[in-house]
Amino acid sequence: MKIYLVLTDTNTILSKTIKFYTKAEYNHASLALDSSLTDMYSFGRKRPNNPFIAGFIQEDLTREYFIRAQCKILSCDVTPDQYTLLTNLIGYYEQTKNLYHYNLMGLVTLALNIDFVRDDVFFCSQFVATLLSDSKIFDFQKEMHFITPQDLEVLPIFESIYTGSLYGYLATTQSQPLKPSLLAL
Repeated sequence: MKIYLVLTDTNTILSKTIKFYTKAEYNHASLALDSSLTDMYSFGRKRPNNPFIAGFIQEDLTREYFIRAQCKILSCDVTPDQYTLLTNLIGYYEQTKNLYHYNLMGLVTLALNIDFVRDDVFFCSQFVATLLSDSKIFDFQKEMHFITPQDLEVLPIFESIYTGSLYGYLATTQSQPLKPSLLAL
């Protein structure tokens, strides 16, 4: 069984701001349960035009900012037990998503290397790292609130399978052509 780490550069205002500071190519991380990225999860914006209304999300790849996004996709082999743990964890977050919020303050404390822990909040890479750790896929040697998309990208458990436009990747894996959401235009 495989899972997929999806790193993206969505070119949104928040992404550009993070990129200005980090100088990193990709500044958003998601975890997908399938190669077509249909079941892909993260912490991010719930409303396309407002980055401050954010939390647990199932990524909607028809959003305009994803259609024009650049990405790197990595895969990882997992055992059936790890996969079951992972899907159960995601199910838990789906059922309790109103209890969790986006960790905007965590982005600031991460940038300043301040050890500041808050319960029930995540930014994208913190959430992905938590899923990987709690499902016993990878044992991190640092606190989850210090994990960046760049840290995830270099994990030895992942193998790079694609780099380029997200739309280009999806065009090769989807049976139906993607159409941008009217809400994102």
